[in-house]
Amino acid sequence: MLLRTLLFLSLLFAGAVAVQAQASPATTSGPTSPATSRPSYRGGDFGSPEDEMRARNEIKIAEKEQKENLSRAKEVAQLGAEIRDGFSKTKMLGAVEIKKLERLEKLAKSIRSRAGGSDDEEPLDNIPASLEPALSRLADTSEALCKGVEKTPRQVISATVIERANELLEIIRFIRTNTR
Repeated sequence: MLLRTLLFLSLLFAGAVAVQAQASPATTSGPTSPATSRPSYRGGDFGSPEDEMRARNEIKIAEKEQKENLSRAKEVAQLGAEIRDGFSKTKMLGAVEIKKLERLEKLAKSIRSRAGGSDDEEPLDNIPASLEPALSRLADTSEALCKGVEKTPRQVISATVIERANELLEIIRFIRTNTR
């Protein structure tokens, strides 16, 4: 009977020690953070809750920026088509089309910047002979830029998107110089 009691008490004591060890982290082992004097969560763990929250917030911000960039690209495609269609009806660029052209330029610069491009001015290949083919190319390039942005994941820098944005900006410059 005494042996059973001793065995029972030793198992109970071992269980209490194991529960106590799991309930509170050891503060003496491992490096501590200087600002909080808490144990560091580096090493085999995934990180502190603050780091995890910060990382989740950064992901949300990046996703929001990607959605905004997609909406810019859709607006670029829409504006390119509207400018082309407006010119085909009246055979001239009115004040409305000029405003849309300015907005289109601003959006293209924003998309190029977001894609990692810079203000490099490259000469336009296959320069259009007149305004009508230039506006047709403007609409086509705007649509290609939109499709490129839609296909590009947010973590990727796309040379195609940068090239299309630069081409679009050169077409806009050509149209501006030929409408004055």
